[in-house]
Amino acid sequence: MRDPAVTELVNLKEGLVSRRIFFSEAIYRRELERIFARSWLFLAHESQIPSPGDYVTTYMGEDPVVVWRDSQGKVGAFLNSCRHRGMKVCRTDGGNAAAFRCSFHGWTYGNDGRLIGVPYFNEGYRGELDRERWGLLEVPRLSTYGGLIFGCWDETAVDLETYLGSLRWYLDILLERPLGGLEVIHGQQRYVIAANWKIAAENFTGDTYHLPYSHGSLFALQKQGMRAINPVSYQFGDQLYTVAFERAHGLCGVAIAGQRYQADLALAREMGPEVVEYVEASRRRLAERLSSEQTNVYALPFGNIFPNFSFNDFSALRPVGFYLWHPKGPDRLEAWQWCAVDRQAPQAVKEAIRLDFARNQALTGLAAQDDSENFEQVTEATRGIIGQRLDFIYQMGLEHEGEARVAGYPGRFGPYFSEHCQRIFYRHWASLLV
Repeated sequence: MRDPAVTELVNLKEGLVSRRIFFSEAIYRRELERIFARSWLFLAHESQIPSPGDYVTTYMGEDPVVVWRDSQGKVGAFLNSCRHRGMKVCRTDGGNAAAFRCSFHGWTYGNDGRLIGVPYFNEGYRGELDRERWGLLEVPRLSTYGGLIFGCWDETAVDLETYLGSLRWYLDILLERPLGGLEVIHGQQRYVIAANWKIAAENFTGDTYHLPYSHGSLFALQKQGMRAINPVSYQFGDQLYTVAFERAHGLCGVAIAGQRYQADLALAREMGPEVVEYVEASRRRLAERLSSEQTNVYALPFGNIFPNFSFNDFSALRPVGFYLWHPKGPDRLEAWQWCAVDRQAPQAVKEAIRLDFARNQALTGLAAQDDSENFEQVTEATRGIIGQRLDFIYQMGLEHEGEARVAGYPGRFGPYFSEHCQRIFYRHWASLLV
């Protein structure tokens, strides 16, 4: 069977996307080349590598990379592959090192990526190997926004700020509200999901529709720390929106009337005066640094930076979660996730955040299990011969785009329940593959 053109598989005029785009090996290889090798990809947060020599390893698409702060304090990113025979030069998740020595043939690289050691250089190579030429392959474009480190293999790509576009207006809320700046808690969680990376990414890009149903049991618990604006209680017209951006970034559940701040205050009063003071100081910091409109938003809920970097930020009293959906084949992804906190948050808040992340977004947490099961069972139920003949339906709000107009706030707004963010996601995705 021939592999049809992308334009045949994505029919956004009718709000239909073929299920085949989640299983085609040819499309997946094209994604690695035209999306992951050309887009800005999240690599790490600066707090993960604070000192000279600190490093973490990650992936850009399926290419392993090491993000490494050199002895002078400069951050670089390098393909984690020895130039001699391709062996991974770093086989740990993170740490501190002045150099890596390849365990295959002993080639050694400094933390600036230079090749600084070659066994039997004089005897074997007769002193003739050009070591300056064979350093680790460096990611040519590296940029940081508010402590978030991104890399891009494409030297002709737009700069990071242009790539993020007007989403930066909202990211500034997440990044400026913490009194001491964000700090990623040491360690991360990783798990494999039998699903395509796009299913996870689009879920964070624009899918509020699943919340009352997939996470209904979570909201029904009414536990402290789990009820900062219960999405089930908000309907159309309550000043909650999904917001789409250029280059297919998206946000879900954006509140513009101060609801999330009021929810934080209510929870803070249960936790004590110190926490009330902290919440008030967090909002005051936003008011001093950003606009009144940004202050009213206060917290972002959840979103995705195209292609595969998702985050949530429901509250100053809940975790900031970072998620990477690493592609590992058409129907397999590896989920990596971190929890970040305000360095200056009261200890009671930090402890509440730690427990919240464990209960909800950790591998065994309620929300993470709900989502992972959705992603896997969607895949299982759509991979068959008959299932592949059908489309996914993205018709919610179709032909009503632009009706939600909110002055003073950037982005393309839609109602709380909408699928316009997903349509824009797949329109941009298709444009990169054609």
